[in-house]
Amino acid sequence: MTSLTTPRGRGIRVLGAAIAAVTAVTVVSALTLAPCAIAAPLRGLFMNAVDAFSPIQIPWLAFGGADVVLNAMLFVPLGATIALLFARWAWPFAIVAGFLLSSAVEFAQTTIPGRVPDLHDVFWNTAGGAVGVIAVTVPRLIAAAVRRVRQRGRATRT
Repeated sequence: MTSLTTPRGRGIRVLGAAIAAVTAVTVVSALTLAPCAIAAPLRGLFMNAVDAFSPIQIPWLAFGGADVVLNAMLFVPLGATIALLFARWAWPFAIVAGFLLSSAVEFAQTTIPGRVPDLHDVFWNTAGGAVGVIAVTVPRLIAAAVRRVRQRGRATRT
């Protein structure tokens, strides 16, 4: 079995993260840059799903409802995959990359008829990307700490 700490295991992780990042960017591009006639039905499906859970009061829905949830959720997988592509110590750059991508999407929307760029979207997209980064970084940091403790334990026994 290959350990994720070996060069081969790292290569597999990077390949998987790269494929996931390309997929995430493709989905984000399709939902955010497609003309409204194409993106609206997909957005409608999501909004209906959020409305189905409306009896469950989620406090942060008050900040913008389902649009906030959609903007954040759209970037969670992207933030996670970008974090996997970077070294553990470089996690802040993954959040910056999510911010830059979101800003580029909103800028591109200025040229698409029917699309309305919004600074709030950049904020919530970046927040979603940060959640994805945290979801990857925290377990990686914990795993690294556990490895260090185990290595110290082995070193003291020898």
